[in-house]
Amino acid sequence: MFFVIALALTGFFLIFLEFFLPGAIMAIGGSLLLMASLVVFHLSFPSWGSFFLYFSFLMTVLYFVIQVGIWRVRASKKTIYLDTDQEGYQACLYPKELVGKVGICANDLRPSGHIVIDDRSFQALAKTGFIEKGTLIEVLGGQGSHLIVQTYTEK
Repeated sequence: MFFVIALALTGFFLIFLEFFLPGAIMAIGGSLLLMASLVVFHLSFPSWGSFFLYFSFLMTVLYFVIQVGIWRVRASKKTIYLDTDQEGYQACLYPKELVGKVGICANDLRPSGHIVIDDRSFQALAKTGFIEKGTLIEVLGGQGSHLIVQTYTEK
């Protein structure tokens, strides 16, 4: 009987840990231990009445373990979200050092495509709408991972 209780308690503990270490490994292990506890209990006490009574007991305790886990997660001050406001923040993914550089269109920009600057290819967005392949372009800025370009005019 000690082995049955040890299996069940370990299973409940693993399921409780799943709330804090997500990835389903703990929940799967805990579920397998609970089923093993049920099988060992049935082998020890082959009566179907005692089997269903033990099964009901396991499900009731499992319900309370899940409720306590949910309560602990909600009560925890730790969160995966930032506490500071991120409104209006936009990450700059384009290389800022390319602003003002001159390159060439690798393909037609209708209005987006690829350009080549210093033997490196970049995604670009034409400010004017359409720029033909082979045209010299100048980088004005960027938006996300795209460079914003226009046709180069000598100054």
